[in-house]
Amino acid sequence: MTAPIAFIFLLMLASAVAMIARRWRLPYTVALVVCGLLLSVLRELVLPDFDIGLHLTPELLFLVLLPVLIYEAGFEFDLRDFLANWKAILTLAAPGLLVGIFAAAGLIFGVFALLDLPIPFVGVLLIATMLSATDPVAVVSLMREVGAPKRLSVLMEGESLVNDGVAVVIFGVVLVALGLDPQHPNLTATFVVQFLSWEILGALLIGGVIGAVLSWVTARVDDHLIEITLTTIGAFGSFLIADKIHASGVIACLVAGMLSGNFGARYGMSATTRVAVASFWEYLTFLCNSFVFLLIGLEVVPSRLLNHWLPILLVWLALIAARAFLVGCTLPLLGKLEGRLPKRLGLVITWGGLRGGIAMVLALAIPQTWPFRDLAIDIVFGTCLLTILVQGTSMQRLLNWLGLAKDRSGQEKLQEIRGRLRALQAALRFLDRQREAGTVDPEMYAKVHEELVQEMKALEIVRVQTRDVEDLMRREELSELRRQLLQVRKAALRKAQVDGHVSATISRRLIGEIDETLHEMGRNDED
Repeated sequence: MTAPIAFIFLLMLASAVAMIARRWRLPYTVALVVCGLLLSVLRELVLPDFDIGLHLTPELLFLVLLPVLIYEAGFEFDLRDFLANWKAILTLAAPGLLVGIFAAAGLIFGVFALLDLPIPFVGVLLIATMLSATDPVAVVSLMREVGAPKRLSVLMEGESLVNDGVAVVIFGVVLVALGLDPQHPNLTATFVVQFLSWEILGALLIGGVIGAVLSWVTARVDDHLIEITLTTIGAFGSFLIADKIHASGVIACLVAGMLSGNFGARYGMSATTRVAVASFWEYLTFLCNSFVFLLIGLEVVPSRLLNHWLPILLVWLALIAARAFLVGCTLPLLGKLEGRLPKRLGLVITWGGLRGGIAMVLALAIPQTWPFRDLAIDIVFGTCLLTILVQGTSMQRLLNWLGLAKDRSGQEKLQEIRGRLRALQAALRFLDRQREAGTVDPEMYAKVHEELVQEMKALEIVRVQTRDVEDLMRREELSELRRQLLQVRKAALRKAQVDGHVSATISRRLIGEIDETLHEMGRNDED
């Protein structure tokens, strides 16, 4: 199958899976992986020589798919939420990641010793590095799908976005330690300091400059096509430039996205443009997520995973234990840093640490000269699948059990009642107009009118039984109305600035006050 045909085939498959997942209320990402796995099994049993024509290569993920997903996540990530929780996020994503890597490496080394697998500790450290960082694509998708509380989503999404870039950097250091990087044959302390400094600080500089410049340009144009193009330049430009000069493309892209979303979009885009930009990136994210998770399933060779099922299972359990240790060590500190945290937060952070495309692509990037490459790939692939299929499918139930997820069943029932009542009222109005026009027999009118009235009375009785839910929904609707009115005020201020009725300084100050109000409303809703 050629690449263009494979592209169309995957689009059709993603659409079908999305419709089925929505109908059966399944996590979309999990459904995609399962679909890819089923295709892999079918290929292995029926058409072993068949090649779909597209593979989850490092080039495809890092240069095409990942810039879109990282940039969009950063674009939608509220900088004030990050700043309000930055200590907790960076604690989990930097020193916490190092603790998690060495804890996982120790446990995995013990597993390999138990199974007589002769992989040296540095090789085990390489596997632990690939698996210890939570995958931003999987985590962000999961948090959005299960409707996790905002504070929890901020912590987990922020951690996954930051530690992903850090893990890729550490992966490069461990490759040098294994002697698998021909450009750096020796691992020295000077190399490690210079490498880490440039990878991180260089990426922050590149992402910051690109995000700031594009935000400045965005504020001076009012054309949704140009501004969409500017965000696209920000996503791929920051990633590619950073990658070209050997800095972290992930971190650069994340920083550029956060600056563009929090400054360029907030202060430089009209309401119409923001809708257009948001719709564009929503579609690109859907497309790239679909490709990532379908290709994850398609890359797996089921028979090889079955041959290594025991080490895969034990490594997965070791990974959960290592993350539990990490969270147990950092959670008391997080409570001191950030104040009140959601109840039983540690269990959710532990179980919600999904791994996905990043770890799998890093595994594929291991040089062919390493003798344990195939085993490492199978273990990484199998462990990633277990985190997605087991942890991903049970996350919603865990949140429900812990009381951290909002129960939408009552609200859905009330919305159904409201919809039926609205439809009945429209039918009654139509019936009255037909009677006034003389097109309905009076006896027929009386009979049908009574049937509709009785149906409405029955619905009103059910509606009374959901009064508490309706009161809650009315409060939420009132809060949403206030948000919309604040957005209208922001749009009016931007227009007044463009028309010359209000200076840029005054406009920015007033818009900043409105943004603070919106942010405070979000925190109050969370509480």
